[in-house]
Amino acid sequence: MSSKIAGAMANLSLVLASCLAGLLLCEAGLRLFYPKYKHLAEAVFIRDPNLLSIRLPNHRGFVKHPDTGAPHTVFHNNHGLRQHRNFSAADLESSVSIGFFGDSFTENTQIKAQFSFTEPLDYLLNTKGGGGVNVLNFGVNGYGTSQSLLRYEMLDFQEALDHVFYVCHGNDLMGNLEGGLFRLDDAGRLVREEAYPARFTSLSKLHLPYLVLDAGGRLSVHLEDLKAEVRQLRGESDQRMMAYKAQGLRRSALPLFRQMLRRWKEAAESNGASFRFVWLPIENPNASRVAAIAEAEGVETVNLRDCFGERDPAHLHTPWELSPYRLENDGHWNEAANRLAAVCLHRVLEGALGMPPLSEEEVALALRRYYAAFGAPASVFSRGARRNAPRMKTEDWSASPQAEAIRRKYAALELDEAPSPAERAPGTRFDLYLRDGRLAYVKEDCSWTDFQDRFFLHVYPADARNLPAHRRKHGFDNLDFFPNFNETTCTTERRLPSYAIDRIRTGQFYKDGDGGYNTLWEAELPARMDA
Repeated sequence: MSSKIAGAMANLSLVLASCLAGLLLCEAGLRLFYPKYKHLAEAVFIRDPNLLSIRLPNHRGFVKHPDTGAPHTVFHNNHGLRQHRNFSAADLESSVSIGFFGDSFTENTQIKAQFSFTEPLDYLLNTKGGGGVNVLNFGVNGYGTSQSLLRYEMLDFQEALDHVFYVCHGNDLMGNLEGGLFRLDDAGRLVREEAYPARFTSLSKLHLPYLVLDAGGRLSVHLEDLKAEVRQLRGESDQRMMAYKAQGLRRSALPLFRQMLRRWKEAAESNGASFRFVWLPIENPNASRVAAIAEAEGVETVNLRDCFGERDPAHLHTPWELSPYRLENDGHWNEAANRLAAVCLHRVLEGALGMPPLSEEEVALALRRYYAAFGAPASVFSRGARRNAPRMKTEDWSASPQAEAIRRKYAALELDEAPSPAERAPGTRFDLYLRDGRLAYVKEDCSWTDFQDRFFLHVYPADARNLPAHRRKHGFDNLDFFPNFNETTCTTERRLPSYAIDRIRTGQFYKDGDGGYNTLWEAELPARMDA
């Protein structure tokens, strides 16, 4: 009997060892051949016992635009805020400080920070104010009302904020229940709960768990589709299911939201600040209930949906899924929507701050200058924009000292991080070395995102007869490639043709949503370089 048990244990050990080896191979394969989840395994969130997760201060990463695929840098400044400039305590104390709290619609990592509504709003408020206003973006992806409230309460400089805005999305209400940071006691009072402990933290550094979660999410979508078909066969309507959800929301989430809104208003006013509630320009069945709660609690509501409708009447009759203010490949709002939000919020704050009012023409011209400084696409002004602003030549303005001043203020960290021309050619992301018929690309402190876009490598021979026949009309050999790079040393290299070379052009590019090609950087070098 003992020999059978020993044999069974040996077989079990062998099975477990095989499973472990298989998992390790899967993990290694994901890292090498399908690094889709690397940015999640290296997430910029850090665990926090009070807020569940927060952003790292003085951190940068890379994100691709959902629609164009163009990569952009995501900076979080010295306070962990999604802005392209740092703030000191003295900056905030000596200015009018305005804080916007919310979730991913406020943080706006999908688009460049310069195009998030907080930055053009800051620019508009300082157009005639001499630089005495600071607009701060406290948004964090995934936050519900509870986390945004606690984010405010835990600020070291909350007393420096003169105006506090909470930008609410409909799913924040259910997120308050799921987060578990607050609850109501039997008397209906708000009670603080300790954040649940983060378990299996080490697993978050692996790629395989994200593949499982991703597959599980896709499976759940199919299961929901299947359930919907079953309900339809049984004669149960979607309206009935929505009624059940709405009933649950009224029983739990809305009373909890009311108490949190009351607590936030009282905290802001005790610090001498005004508190306002902002509803996003997205249709939501709970909007009227939430607006009624805000009115009952004496909280001023800024309804961006109505403001968008005033400036673009078609917005009120267009589902969000088809809205021109929505990113096509993502549920969030795009650059045009953020511009319009800045206009709407500027009108609210302009009166609250007692500033000399800007006319429609002045606002339109100021924003055209602001966006032109950053080379924004024309689609930013495609809807909801006043057409009576004076015309301006974008190419002339973008090269002006005024445009450079805008870039230096609203992209200060990005400019500080740029490589020095003395170390590397302007615009070039890599140091280039040519030795023994190989071209090496080297970058310090690299990320996988530096290597994810295609490299172009065009080699011009000293004698065109060395080119293949189909290349002679172009005058160069096309050796474009996706790299296999060494993550440890941040390098990749390519072997060059054996014929005599006159010069080399290389760089990186990507395809935009229209199928066009956009160059990220490029460099030209002679056939011989110092090693």
